[in-house]
Amino acid sequence: MDVEGAEWESMYSMLRSNVLTRVKQFGLEIHIGLHKRSVANLYEYWTILDQLEEQGFRRWYWAMNYRGENIYMETAGARSVCYEMVYINVNYLYKDLSNNNH
Repeated sequence: MDVEGAEWESMYSMLRSNVLTRVKQFGLEIHIGLHKRSVANLYEYWTILDQLEEQGFRRWYWAMNYRGENIYMETAGARSVCYEMVYINVNYLYKDLSNNNH
């Protein structure tokens, strides 16, 4: 899912509707925009990712997006405001394992 900043609202809606219970893998690009880096916004983003894990998803892969407009410099070094992430729904892993035992 690459929806250029609308991923947070989209994920929130998907989590509330329980549609993700039918999803085995979930790939997305997240944006943490420079203009939305308040503590409240970061907490909201963390809450959504935490809810994703509560529904059985585990982060399998992540990488910073190094495109020029996504990188900015801080005293601690370069930071990205965009990440590529893939989650796997472990609920399906357990179902697949139990089906193979019969």
